[in-house]
Order: sequence, then structure tokens, then C-alpha cells
Amino acid sequence: MTGTLIGDIVSPVQISVKSMLHNVRRSLPHLAVALCMAGAWRASAAEPAGLFEQKVQPILREHCFKCHSHSAEKIKGGLVLDSVAAMLAGGDTGPAIVPGKPAESLLLSAVNHTGELKMPAKGDKLSAAEIATLEDWIKTGAPAPASSANIAHGPGKRGGRITDEDRKWWAYQPLKPVSPPAVKNSKWARNDADRFILARLEAEGLTPAAEAPRAVLARRLYFDLWGLSPAPEDVEAFVNDKSATAYEKLVDKLLASRHYGERWARHWLDLVRYADSDGYRLDSHRPHAWRYRDYVINALNTDKPYDRFIKEQLAGDELFPGDPEATIATGYLCHWIYEYNNRDAEGQWRTILTDLTDTTGDVFLGAGLQCARCHDHKFDPILQKDYFALQAFFAALLPHEQVTAASKAQRAEHARRSKAWEEKTAGICKQIEAIEAKHMGKAAESAIEKFPEEVQAMIRKPVAERMPYEHQIAELAYRQVTYEYARLDTRLKGEEKEKYLALKKTAHGVREAQTRAAARRARRHRPWPESRARLDSEKGQGAG
Repeated sequence: MTGTLIGDIVSPVQISVKSMLHNVRRSLPHLAVALCMAGAWRASAAEPAGLFEQKVQPILREHCFKCHSHSAEKIKGGLVLDSVAAMLAGGDTGPAIVPGKPAESLLLSAVNHTGELKMPAKGDKLSAAEIATLEDWIKTGAPAPASSANIAHGPGKRGGRITDEDRKWWAYQPLKPVSPPAVKNSKWARNDADRFILARLEAEGLTPAAEAPRAVLARRLYFDLWGLSPAPEDVEAFVNDKSATAYEKLVDKLLASRHYGERWARHWLDLVRYADSDGYRLDSHRPHAWRYRDYVINALNTDKPYDRFIKEQLAGDELFPGDPEATIATGYLCHWIYEYNNRDAEGQWRTILTDLTDTTGDVFLGAGLQCARCHDHKFDPILQKDYFALQAFFAALLPHEQVTAASKAQRAEHARRSKAWEEKTAGICKQIEAIEAKHMGKAAESAIEKFPEEVQAMIRKPVAERMPYEHQIAELAYRQVTYEYARLDTRLKGEEKEKYLALKKTAHGVREAQTRAAARRARRHRPWPESRARLDSEKGQGAG
């Protein structure tokens, strides 16, 4: 995974930038053709340009713009008619007009109902006078003012389909074996990658820079692989090592250190928007998020295969049940920001799914999908229906804050220790629970009643009777109830509060500080260790 993962970490950025540049370069021939055509029609008939604004455009606005303009809710046939440039670009069936040639113009054929296309598709046919106006305008060269002569961007992927030309895009081609090029200075090249670099240098008449001094080389390696400066004695040891494999030995030493994973995991963690807290105003701490961070570090340091690395994060609980590491990896699906007091639980859930879909496209596909949420992508071969097909895979998720991530041996040991703790603290815990029971109902109600009525209904509905979506929203909203539970002591006063805090302190003294009162309320205790991860809702599996 080491080399492959690093390459994939960088590749999304490379693809994005290169795709943008390549799109510009690829569009230049079409731009030139369109500009030439634009110049031709303006030069041929500039004098009656007012015809377009005064007579032609009103006809098109009344009969065509609802389906064929940039302001249309959904552009049909990939065709827009709100500028002459857009008409020249055309739609799924080709250019709408051919200046000077009415008989060859599809627009005129459609409004005359003489071809397969008959427009408007609904409503009355254009009047003879309106058709004559369009025909005269095209015959005179389709003149238009400069404001309509600009090249208009098309409406995006036409007709909700991906063309054969789209499939030829370089980023979607399968990898092929490539032979290293021949070079003149073969002694300089130490590996095949060097030959590609040297071939380009030689083609430009350049020579490679001199080899860096050994002390400089050592510092470069440390900073690149560890992100830390080397100790003076480490640099000195490398400088004085005259063996032929001194460089390789230093590289192996740095790669074998945990610092290597700590350094390079930061690139991946940035991409998957990892954070130790929720974000927004409260920005609550995520007590188990660090397990995902360490998972990525260990994946790099153990050279985990990249395909396994991907599978564990996207569906580790399904593909590798019982594997604690795979369970922790699904924490990727829970890195979204969370606003603790957002009463619009349904809106927040939609935001979460959107964030998860967009991030998955960025990280694992190296493609920005965000545009396709609202429409077919204007440049990349990404359809709106494909965006939501991807999102459907995440629609059945039910995030959990505490998911058991332990082996059978760890569970057994924890159960043994917990039993002893429970026996020793049984009396104390009963007193704590008795105090909490008097206030939990009011605390829960104070949180629930702040939600819209429809969300309140989902929360109050028995779990067994909820639909999958209702269960997801209810669980997300219920976090605000558990937030109130966690601060239950703020509702207590006087002697009761003093007694409650003293009992809790005693209980924590018996057990490790990691045991929380909220965990005990939810079930007798939370198995250790815990992880911020996801599982499909029992009622929601396959809901997407």
C-alpha cells in the first residue's frame, strides 16, 4: 500500500488540475470553429441585427424557452435557444440553425412539423407569420447583437447520457505497460523513473542538476518521510557510511519507523476531512475518533494492500465482520460535521449524505462530483443519476458513537473485569440511577419538544414500528437527548447534587475513568474498546 497509497493520495489533485487544463485545450478547436461561424454570420448580415431582439427572440421566448433556455428547470434535448451561439452549438441532434440556409436548419424543420421533431411538443404549432419570421432571419444569416454572439456554454451532459467521446477521456483509460525511453546519458539514470525524467531533460537540451551533498540528502529524506529534522548524529552517521547501500539502508530505516505512517497519514486524513471534534459552535470532542487516525497510520506502516484499505473504510463491517480493525475503518463514514443543536434533523441528515457522497468521489474516485448533484456535469462524464446512484449506497447508514471494536479475547477479558466492577459498585450504581431516574424524563422531554412535530413523532414512535428512514432521523435527533443526559448534574441542586457527584466519583475510583455514566444508562456498560463507526440500520439494510 505504501507506494500505491501515496500515489492515490496525490492523484485526485493531479486529475482535477490536469483535467481542467486538458478540457481547456480540448475545447480550443471547437471554440475556434464557433468563433469563425460567429464572425461569418455577423459579417454577412450585420445590418438587420435588430430583427433578432425585436421579432425572433420574443417568438422563441414564448414558445421555446420553457424547455430550451439556460433558465429552464430541465433543459430538454441538450438544446438551448436563448443565444445564437447556443443555437450554433446545438443539442443532441446537432446545430439548430445553419445561417443563410433555412432548408438545412433543424429549428425551422421542427417548427414546420416537416421532420421527425415537431416543436413545440405540446400546444399549438407556431403561426405561419412566426415561422416566416424565423425563416427570414435564418436566410439573412441569423444576425444578432454582440450580446448574443458570445459562445454559450452548453447545458451539460446532453440527454442524460455519456457519449463514446466521453469514454475516450484520458483519465478513464485502463493502465497500459509503458517501456522506459532511451536516453543518451544512461549512466545517470539509476532506475526507470529516472529515464523518463532524463529523456525529457535531454529533449529540452537540459542537463540534470548535480547530486546533493550527503548531509543535504539525509535532511531531505527525514523531512520527506518523517516530517522531522534528523539529529546531528544521524546525519553524521549517513555521511560517514561509505557502503554502496548507505542510501537504501537509510530509506529502509525511515520507512520502518512509526514516524513514517504518522507523517504520511496526515495527507489521507486531510482528504477524508478527519477531525477530533464535531465542528460548528459547540465543537464537541469525539472521544473515539483517534482510533480511525491510528488505523490509517498502522495501514501505512504495515503496508496494507490498497484495495483492502478501501474496502475496510467503505464497508468493513459487511465485508469483514468480526475484524476490529475493519470496524474502526468504517469511521470514515462518520467524519461529517455535526451541529449538536440543529433541530432540522432531516435537513442535517441530507447534508451528511451529500458530504459523504462528495467526499467519496473526491477521495476514492479522484473526481469532483458536486456539480452532478443538481445537474449532469457540464464537462466531465458524470450524470446526475449516477451521483444519486452512488449516494444510494450510503442511504441506509445508521451511524453509532459506540461500536464494539475488540477481539473475542479482549471481550472476554473485559467481561471478566466488568463483572468484578459491577459486583463491587452495585450499591453505588443503584443510588446513582435512582437520582438520575427522577430527572431523566424531564431532561429528555426538554430536548425532544424543540424539534418539529414530524421529528418528535419519529422519536416517540416505538423502535419496532419505525420505518428505516424514521429510525435514522430519530437516532440522529436523539443525540440531543443524550447530550442532556451527559449534563444531568446541572439540573441537580443542593444536597442531592453533592451526593450525586460524590457517588459518581466513588464509582469512577473503582473503575477506570473511561467508564461514563451515560454509557451505563444505555446498557450496563459499553464494551471496550469503542469506535466511532457505522453500521447499517437493522431496519434500514438495503433501504438505499
